[in-house]
Amino acid sequence: MKQGGDLVALLLGSRHPRVECAAPGEWLPVWRAVQSAHAEAEPFAAAVACALEADRVAWAFFSGYQGAVQAAFRTEVGSLGAFCANEAQRKITEIETALGEQDSRLLVRGSKSWVLAGIDDLMLFVLARCDKGPTKGPGSLVVVQLPIRGAGVERERPRAQEVVPELPHCAIRFELAPLAASDVLPGDGYSDHAKPFRLREDVFVTGCVLAYLFAESQAGPWSTQWNQRAIAALSMLEACSRRDPREVDTIILVAGALSLAGDLIREAEAQWAPHQQAARDRWLRDKPILALGKDARRQRAIKSWQVVGRESA
Repeated sequence: MKQGGDLVALLLGSRHPRVECAAPGEWLPVWRAVQSAHAEAEPFAAAVACALEADRVAWAFFSGYQGAVQAAFRTEVGSLGAFCANEAQRKITEIETALGEQDSRLLVRGSKSWVLAGIDDLMLFVLARCDKGPTKGPGSLVVVQLPIRGAGVERERPRAQEVVPELPHCAIRFELAPLAASDVLPGDGYSDHAKPFRLREDVFVTGCVLAYLFAESQAGPWSTQWNQRAIAALSMLEACSRRDPREVDTIILVAGALSLAGDLIREAEAQWAPHQQAARDRWLRDKPILALGKDARRQRAIKSWQVVGRESA
């Protein structure tokens, strides 16, 4: 680990009061300050450091998601990004957003169903179909990068939501948005980018939500047994974050680490102290976000066990 990234020491030292943040404009300065303070740490440790400052799930989720973007696309510390893959009612391999060429210019057209709303300095990493490539399989998809305020990028109105309402999202459209050749990332859009990103996102977001609960445990106080198991689970997730997410053994290890973290997250239900009622109410409101992608994670593990010649119950 790089200097400044001792995860266990970071967790054991997290006892200072956290700042209450009710909106992105209040949270972003906190996040950027922590990112700067951990600029030499690896993305997972830096993301966890941010989550330890979070007073609610929204900011823990945000920290984990940004950490996954940084790890996947090698973005700079403190920069904001979003991976835009999903399109309403379509499988990820059947998207319609496309990269084409017109008058010797590269252009993106199409739409995506989800991106963070209200943040103007996002760098978008967009999964697109390549007009000149095969219609399916390797080489048919690419990832391109462009700023959310770039030409041809149009955001729709933010959607209200009951879960983590502090982080509204919106759909986004690309009306022949221009690109430079250098904005097309090398590698296959699905196998080198989209598929590995989903695993990274699971690792980072789960780790940051568990780190948020660990910070709440210091105000409880919660049981020592829960705390030490949380430290162990976070250390395992950190180890997963360093591995190649395309490898079968990594996927199997991640499945186990997520299972252990999930057990701890469920056990947290019995840990809240009476004076933490407001935080507990927010937790009960927001925890359904962790169920997103549950079936995809299960199928990912099953397929990986099949690859190594074992069945997964």
